[in-house]
Amino acid sequence: MTGPPDVSIVVCTYNRAPSLRLTLDALGAQQTPPELAWELVVVNNNSTDATPAVVAAFAAGASIPVRSVFVAQQGLSFARNAGLAQCRGAIVGFTDDDVQPAPDWVARIATVFDERKADIVGGRILPLWQRPPPPQLEEAPFFHGAVAIMTHPTPADIVDAYASPTVWGANMAFRRSLFDQVGRFDTRLGVIRRKLYRGEETNLVARAIAAGYRAVYDPRVLVWHRIGADRIGIRYLSRLHFQRAEGEALVHDGRPRYRFRSIPQRAWWWLAALLRARPNTLERWLDGCAAAGFMWGVTKRRLRKPPGPR
Repeated sequence: MTGPPDVSIVVCTYNRAPSLRLTLDALGAQQTPPELAWELVVVNNNSTDATPAVVAAFAAGASIPVRSVFVAQQGLSFARNAGLAQCRGAIVGFTDDDVQPAPDWVARIATVFDERKADIVGGRILPLWQRPPPPQLEEAPFFHGAVAIMTHPTPADIVDAYASPTVWGANMAFRRSLFDQVGRFDTRLGVIRRKLYRGEETNLVARAIAAGYRAVYDPRVLVWHRIGADRIGIRYLSRLHFQRAEGEALVHDGRPRYRFRSIPQRAWWWLAALLRARPNTLERWLDGCAAAGFMWGVTKRRLRKPPGPR
């Protein structure tokens, strides 16, 4: 490659060496036209497993430029920002270390940017189940959001980053110039070690839309998300809803989404749904987990504030 690539792809990873190897293999099998030049940047976010060896082995046999970046500061947003700083392409795509991109993923990204004159592109995220979930859970919209499944079948302009379809981290790409105006990923948001905070990509897309940039969704830009059996259990879903809301509250400056007095009410709703065997019992339980998590985040944020003048 002489000169900068057309597309840079960033994969951030933390202690998922076996899964990362599958993601890198899928990226190594990309089918791109000869005129499309692209590079891969792998960001090791302080992993303690075999991640460096996996990246080195892949880079040794890759037909594209591969760079490895080590980031000691823990947090997905820190890692993504570090990867972005190393990119040279005019378009920067992101995916995760538990994702399998379609063979034409990189080529489709470039095509959609050109065809739709977009500044941001998101696409379909379909599940690769390690163990299939119960049918009633698999079809539930709240579950799709919990495990990052995006099945919207038709192209669409995105005018609300918080509505479906939207752009999620497993399958997203941006014009690099966009970051110069709207900034990078908010490092207060996103996964940090085992804390399941979320929202950094949605926050960025919302800021970009507000600044006048065009975001589009196109189902031809396709990846598969490898979803382990541990993510379809009540324990994980409860923890996710609690911590996701906790993380939101830690940076939330507007009107509270929940109030303390709403938690007993939600507990009553859940008990009533359980006793009556209603089909939305789980959803009500998870809503209660989110309310409790949000209130816990509000409390933590208040305790962190320095005392005012006496």
